[in-house]
Amino acid sequence: MELFCNPAVASVYNSPAQRARVISEQWFSENSYCLACKSDHLTKTPANTRATDFSCNICGHSYELKTFVRRPRKSLVDGAYATIVAMIESGTAPTLCLLERTELWRVQSLTAIHSSFLTPWVIERRQPLSEHDRRAGWVGCNICLDRIPLDGEIALVEKGIAEDRVEVRRRFQRFLPLSNLPSDQRGWSTLTLSVIRELKKSEFSLSDVCEREQRFAVVYPGNRHIRPKIRQQLQVLSDLGVLSFKGGGRYALAE
Repeated sequence: MELFCNPAVASVYNSPAQRARVISEQWFSENSYCLACKSDHLTKTPANTRATDFSCNICGHSYELKTFVRRPRKSLVDGAYATIVAMIESGTAPTLCLLERTELWRVQSLTAIHSSFLTPWVIERRQPLSEHDRRAGWVGCNICLDRIPLDGEIALVEKGIAEDRVEVRRRFQRFLPLSNLPSDQRGWSTLTLSVIRELKKSEFSLSDVCEREQRFAVVYPGNRHIRPKIRQQLQVLSDLGVLSFKGGGRYALAE
């Protein structure tokens, strides 16, 4: 993988934002690959395609590229709130690709935020634009990256070094079955995984997770059956191979 972008491809543009978009998209087009299948090529989508910059011609998985000199860790400004929520609920949300680069356009990191981990809980509605704005009333959103467990972040490039393609795909495809679940169910699964990671234990008990029932109640305030839902999600994560059941209400995280 070539880790230097070519600024010359944007020589006809004056706007820094346009230049960054053209340079990063050119690099991504030449160096990216599909994470969801074995295709080593992604296709640029037509201009103005909603929340999608590239897609795979083989499996149809979609990607949205965002470029930064310093990538955000906590929250990411995104597009229209209604659009991204509708895509999440319909199971068509793209995988976000966060490209971090130096001032000289060397790629420092490229991180995929797995589409299956984009759930309504991680989308924060922003205030509508004021009546004095050209797009008065428009409602954008923030993606709360700190609500996504680390399992949902897959590094393709880290600290200026490209990761092994086979391992990247293995980590990504492990969670593809979640995409077959309704968005609400995916929300429960990813929240459960997030709580488990917060335990910082390689082995834990059902009661360890249930003790954090309040974390689930904040996200699902109307649910009166949180503990049964937790047990259900532990089974889902076990079926994915993320957990192994040790018996007696105990579980272990897989490598």
